[in-house]
Amino acid sequence: MHRMRRVHVAELNAGEIVLAGADAHHLRDVLRLPDGADVEVFDDAGRTAQGVIVRATAQHVVIKVENICQTTPGGLSWTVASALPKGSRADWMIEKLCELGTALFVPLKSARAVVVPEGQEKRQRWMRLAAQAARQSRRAGVMRIDALTELGSFVQRLDAPAWYFTTEGQALSVSQALKTLHPEPARLNLLIGPEGGWTETEMSIMKRPGLTPVRLGGTILRVETAAVAAAAIAAAVVDHLST
Repeated sequence: MHRMRRVHVAELNAGEIVLAGADAHHLRDVLRLPDGADVEVFDDAGRTAQGVIVRATAQHVVIKVENICQTTPGGLSWTVASALPKGSRADWMIEKLCELGTALFVPLKSARAVVVPEGQEKRQRWMRLAAQAARQSRRAGVMRIDALTELGSFVQRLDAPAWYFTTEGQALSVSQALKTLHPEPARLNLLIGPEGGWTETEMSIMKRPGLTPVRLGGTILRVETAAVAAAAIAAAVVDHLST
C-alpha cells in the first residue's frame, strides 16, 4: 500500500496551511505532487491530520486540513543529554536519535568536550534535521532540542531517573540498571560524556544526586555511537514494555 507523503509544520491547526520556501519546493518540485493529492500533516507536538493540496503556485503550496488527531504518547519517554562530536558526526547523531524516538536532546557543555556550539545557528540546523528525520521515520512529533547546557545545571534540574554512561568499575550493566527502575518511570535521562571521558569533578556532580552509572559493553565508544546505542536501548525497552 502506498503511504501518503508526510508534511511537517510547527503547529497544526484546521483550515488552510500555506507552505513556502524549502517546504513548498519539496512538495511541488521534488515530489511533484499535484493539486488534489492527499498528504499527512504532522507537527512538533505529535498532532496529525490528513490534508489535501488545494493549489500550488511558484511561491506557495496550500494544504487544506481537517480532523486533527492528537497522538497520545505511551510508556517511557527519554532524554539524551550528550557532549558533541565533530562536524557531520553531530548531524548524523541528531538524525538517528530522532528516528529512534528520543523526546529531547540536550547538548552538554563538559570539561573535556571538543565541540562547544555557541549561538543559535547550529541549534536551528539540528531542529531542521530533526524535522526531516521525523518525517522520514514516521514518528509522532519531533525531537525537541535544548540550548547548550552545563552538566551541573542539567543535573540540578533533573526530576526523573537518570543514567550516566561510564566505563568505571562500579557501573551497572544495562540489565542491572533496568531493575532499578521500579516503579516504571514516565521519563528517563541518558547522559553521555565526551570522548575524553568525564572528569573527577563531573563524576562527583553526578554521584551526589544518586544518578545510576551504566556501562555500554566493554569497549570505548565514540560520542555519537554511545548516544545512539543508549537511545536504541531505551527504544527497545519501550517496545518490550508495550507488548
